[in-house]
Amino acid sequence: MSNHYQVIAPHIPGTGNSSGLENIRDLWDLVLCYYDLFDGLGLDSATVIGHSLGGMIALELAASDQSRVKQIVAIAPTGLFKDEEPVPDLFAMLPDEVANIMVADTASPVAEMLRYMPRETEKRIEATIQRMQNMQAAAKFLWPIPDKGLGRRMHRIKAPTLLIWGQQDRFIPVSYAEDFCRGIIRSELVVIDQAAHLVTLEQTEQVLEAVKGFVGAYQDDAYGRVNG
Repeated sequence: MSNHYQVIAPHIPGTGNSSGLENIRDLWDLVLCYYDLFDGLGLDSATVIGHSLGGMIALELAASDQSRVKQIVAIAPTGLFKDEEPVPDLFAMLPDEVANIMVADTASPVAEMLRYMPRETEKRIEATIQRMQNMQAAAKFLWPIPDKGLGRRMHRIKAPTLLIWGQQDRFIPVSYAEDFCRGIIRSELVVIDQAAHLVTLEQTEQVLEAVKGFVGAYQDDAYGRVNG
C-alpha cells in the first residue's frame, strides 16, 4: 500500500513501546488524541484503516466528526456486544487460549507465532512485559465489554466503509459484521474463508486486494492506519 499512498501508522498509546496511556482516561480522550494527531500532521481528513480495537477507533472517529474521515476500512472491529452471542473475555484468557481463539488453524505458523516465547530469560521477561502492556492498553477501552455506545452512534457514519471479516472468527463472529452493515449506511462487507480474527495475518493477500480495490476506487491522497 505504501507504494501508492502516504501511509501513517501510529500505535495506540500504551502499545509498541509508546507512551501516554496514563493521560488518556477513556474512549473519548482516545478519539481526541487521534484528532490531535490529525492536526499535528496537517491532515484535514484521511482514509482510516483499523483492525479490532483499531477498527472501533476508526468508526468512532467517523461517527463523532464526519468531516475528518474520507473512507474507513474496519477489519473485524470491536465496539458491539450481543447477549445471545457475547464476545469472549480476552483479558481472562491464558496466552494459549488467546492463540486458539484468534486463528482458524490452531496448528498454523500464525498460531505458533502467538504462542512463541523466547528461551533466553531476559528476552522472555521483556516479551511478557510487552504483552501485558498491550493487554492493559486494550483493556482500558474494551473491558468489561467492548460496547461503549458505538451502536447508538454508527448511524452518523457517512464515510464509505469497508468491513473485512474472517469467516471462522470465534472472537467476534461474522454475525457482528451483519450488525455493522445494517448500522452503517454506506458499508460493504468482505468475508474471507480460512481466517479468524487475525485475518490480516492468515489471509494477507486477500485482505490487501480488498483494501486496494476499495481505497483505489476513491482516488484518495492520504491514507491513515490505526493499529489494533
